[in-house]
Amino acid sequence: MSKMTEALERINLRLYGRFKITKPGMSLEEIESRLSFFPYRLSDEAYEFYQWSGAPTGDSRPDDWNGSYNDSSTYNCALERLLERADDIIHFQSLEEMGKIYSPLNASNPEWLPIISAEYSHFVISGSQTQIDTSPVLIINDEPKLWFPSLTDMMLAIAESIEATGTILPGWFDDPDDEDYGTDTYDEKIREKCSIVKAIARKYGSPEGVILSS
Repeated sequence: MSKMTEALERINLRLYGRFKITKPGMSLEEIESRLSFFPYRLSDEAYEFYQWSGAPTGDSRPDDWNGSYNDSSTYNCALERLLERADDIIHFQSLEEMGKIYSPLNASNPEWLPIISAEYSHFVISGSQTQIDTSPVLIINDEPKLWFPSLTDMMLAIAESIEATGTILPGWFDDPDDEDYGTDTYDEKIREKCSIVKAIARKYGSPEGVILSS
């Protein structure tokens, strides 16, 4: 079992319990067809990720999108469930969506493929002329910076964080349903979760100690 498969199975377990996932993922041939716009090869780990049944598919903003999420959206992604109410500012890109934004976004670095968009930045992985096992995840803001050494490392960090804390974005939103909400105990619980997620992110090579950020 590859480390990417391990990470994705752990994420599935946290999201769906021990129920068997019946939704099929994309075949390698379908992925390559949808990547026809991209003149490079992705790393082995990226192809494995997009074959996962929970990988992003479809289009959240189809041609008839009217400025809000509507019934015409075909988008589906298991990872969006981990974002809670942050899914309007952090978005895992499907291959269909990448095809729409690839050219203008990557004019100066055509080997970069955008995989996650955020409010003030986006994350990319690099393609290659030859087949490679892994590629780093970079955050593009004012200038590119390393975010994780590989997409596999990022998925392992996500898996371990939801196992340890139930979230990858501790403290982003208040939880009034928590019995300690509004107390010092609640604040301490959030700080502890933030500390755990930070340590996990750094364990898997994130210089910032953050899994996702806008």
